[in-house]
Amino acid sequence: MISVTLFCLALVILLVSLLAARVHSLDLSSMLFGGGLAAICVVLFFLSGFLWLAHQQQRASEASLLESEERFRQMADNIQEIFWMIDASTKKPLYVNRAYETITGRSRAELRRDPLSYTELIHPEDRLWVVAKLEQASGTGEFNEQFRIVLPDGDARWIWAGGFPVRDGQGRIRRLVGTAKDVTAQKQAEEEVGRNLTMAQAAWAEADALRKATLALTQDLQMDIVLDTLLQSLLELVPYESAQILFVESDSRLFVGRDAHCPKAANETMRYPLTLDATDYPLIQRVIAGQDSILLTDAVQEGARHGGGSEYPGSWLGVPLIASGRTLGLLSLGHSVAGTFTREHLRLAKLLAIPAAAAIQNARMYECAKIYGAELEKRTSDLRAVESALLRFHSARPS
Repeated sequence: MISVTLFCLALVILLVSLLAARVHSLDLSSMLFGGGLAAICVVLFFLSGFLWLAHQQQRASEASLLESEERFRQMADNIQEIFWMIDASTKKPLYVNRAYETITGRSRAELRRDPLSYTELIHPEDRLWVVAKLEQASGTGEFNEQFRIVLPDGDARWIWAGGFPVRDGQGRIRRLVGTAKDVTAQKQAEEEVGRNLTMAQAAWAEADALRKATLALTQDLQMDIVLDTLLQSLLELVPYESAQILFVESDSRLFVGRDAHCPKAANETMRYPLTLDATDYPLIQRVIAGQDSILLTDAVQEGARHGGGSEYPGSWLGVPLIASGRTLGLLSLGHSVAGTFTREHLRLAKLLAIPAAAAIQNARMYECAKIYGAELEKRTSDLRAVESALLRFHSARPS
């Protein structure tokens, strides 16, 4: 509007100057003055037009910027992830969206009052290395980490945060911009998969160890080999320091079939007699009579005498050896450190006791068969000797 007015004013001045010069026969200088004035008005016209156009463009740019900023805020405030922007040098946040309040349980107003309060959200065990990673990101621009935060109610949540650098014209990193999201459910699922995988691997290893032990116990029928194999197989499943294989001789009498120590205690002298009276050891008597396994995590504290005439200062396991419903004996395992044996060790020992009892019963039957065979062979040999003597007697008699 101003430019149009100036343009019209310049035309009026120019026309008036020409008309006055014609009517009053003005000199050339007066005409030039009027023309110059008109020219100045024209210049002012174009200058004002340029300024007006620039002003309109600035207003349009500001409106576009405001519109873009509004769209950005609408988008940032409606996504489920935290959108964050921090100063690369001071590590102070420049912007976070509304998801910050939802995920962390803290307000953005609190963050504005204390710009570095976001570091206090990080779990104490993760805080140092996460802050160190942020420091590194100031130089590299790379940040991609998983860590824990602590909510106001004390609950811990897993967060994934990733960012990228924003550089200035000289290539220097000025800001770090990125997102962060709650990955607790994903982390829990990963941990559950890991636990299940560990359990599956442990179950496979356990099954493989029991399979090998069972196979080893059935490969030979000699009692000595069976007992040695049993002790070795037990050591692979239960970390004992002392082990006895006790056999039932009568209602109250037991004899020691094997007494072994692991290499750590191999130099200890044998303190156990070859036989013992079960009535002197209520726990052993209970294992035999009730056909029930017993675990003592701390034998000293429980004041128990559990085998071989000794009060073993630590953990103890007693597992019956049962075949065809009859108790053949028991496994007595000890360790000097209280709490070494667990329910899992007891379960493994009970599983191994099943094929062990069968192998011991088979070895006994084999030994009985060998005794009967030797006796039969002796009697057969004696009978043949008698028959041979009779033949010689009859042949020697005169006819």
